[in-house]
Amino acid sequence: MRAAAKVFSEKGFSAATVRDIADDADMLSGSLYYYFDSKEAMVEEVLVEYLDSMVRGYDVAVSEADGPVVALEQLVACALRGLVENRQHVTILQNDWHYVGPMKGIVERQHQIEKVWLETIQRGIDAGEIRDDIDARMIYRTIMGAIQAVIRWFNPRGRVGIDRVIEVQTAILLDGIRTA
Repeated sequence: MRAAAKVFSEKGFSAATVRDIADDADMLSGSLYYYFDSKEAMVEEVLVEYLDSMVRGYDVAVSEADGPVVALEQLVACALRGLVENRQHVTILQNDWHYVGPMKGIVERQHQIEKVWLETIQRGIDAGEIRDDIDARMIYRTIMGAIQAVIRWFNPRGRVGIDRVIEVQTAILLDGIRTA
């Protein structure tokens, strides 16, 4: 799985071959077909594993939070940490969305993720803590777009750490939607 994530993120889904993945994993390419029916099944499994971990993290963040705004703060932090810790997976999702986006396992997890975020945002709106003049889906898409862009510029070995990025992103993104 690690070899597949590496190869798909470096070469792109369409350019990557089963042989590339097998070579990186130090095994015969035919051996991969024992575990997977196709290259598509491999990339789907790689991404589903990552998305499942994100769903679990989001569920924990929301369940442990004291109120919807704190839950949103935790969701932003979880999303940014997940992005940094799973850079290859996010790269595949972003660069090869037209291939992987329609895959059943990806669609299902994307719906789960969206549901957690939208329900949390709506709870904030209903509680009067989040502005009600902005559609919940628009808030979600704006926040996720900003979070996903971080992969393009964040350097984990750079001068600014992920904790500072989380602090700044949370302030910029959530201060604009809070009611007070």
